[in-house]
Amino acid sequence: MEPEAQDVSRSDLVGRWHAGESCDSSLVLEKDGSARWKRWVTGYNGYRITGRESGKGTWTLEAFQGKQTFEVKNGHTFEPLMMLQGDGQLTLLQISGEDPDNSIGCRFKRVDGQKFN
Repeated sequence: MEPEAQDVSRSDLVGRWHAGESCDSSLVLEKDGSARWKRWVTGYNGYRITGRESGKGTWTLEAFQGKQTFEVKNGHTFEPLMMLQGDGQLTLLQISGEDPDNSIGCRFKRVDGQKFN
């Protein structure tokens, strides 16, 4: 797995993202902090996706004691995503389901061509 990304800015995240393979989810992050998603994986059990949703909400990028966190918020639910860096690309990793050790990792890649420095 790629290392965690360092020094990510909000402008690195703004744009269109897609997680392929069985996830087949999309995420759009807007400059104003709004977000919308389609086919977002909300549950996973064993080898099977058990829930999906489409919707809208907000996103945040925060730093605390030198560590950055990225979250998508849907109502009162916060979904943290890991920010990974490799080959000049930023990847957003969503771990779905209640048990991270028994989950699928949805790997979101940019679909609008922007490179990560």
